Amino acid sequence: MANPPLSRDELEKLTKDVCHSVYNGVQKYEHDKTLQWNTAVINTVLSRLIDHTTNDDKPSPYKFVVTSTIVQNILPVQTQSAGTSTATGAEDGAELDGSIATGAKASSGKRGMHSASGAYWNKEKDGSWSYKFDGEDVREFDVVITVIWVATSP
Repeated sequence: MANPPLSRDELEKLTKDVCHSVYNGVQKYEHDKTLQWNTAVINTVLSRLIDHTTNDDKPSPYKFVVTSTIVQNILPVQTQSAGTSTATGAEDGAELDGSIATGAKASSGKRGMHSASGAYWNKEKDGSWSYKFDGEDVREFDVVITVIWVATSP
């Protein structure tokens, strides 16, 4: 596996900082804003990668691709039964949307996701790295960022 243009810790910090900046104060998934959010994350990560890998007015020795995928979390399902309101996955007596819920422990309703990619490249110089920005039950979504780098010199 190729060494990344920044250490894995630096890549994680850079990506995490960008996500915290873009999603600061955002809690709800809003489909109409996903293009704006993805564009901001991608452009900022790209800009910072280029800044970190450019020296003395020489261009970066890498070409980069950054992807951002927003995964909406499923909200707990509410059902009506004989005049009582329940929400699956909620603790007894917990309130969801103003209704008293009964049942098991509350769940954020995480969705499953699987993503894969393949590449034909120089495994000594080129590579990829992914990071999951977890909504941590604060946001109705998670974000998966992938950084791909390809060395420009042979």
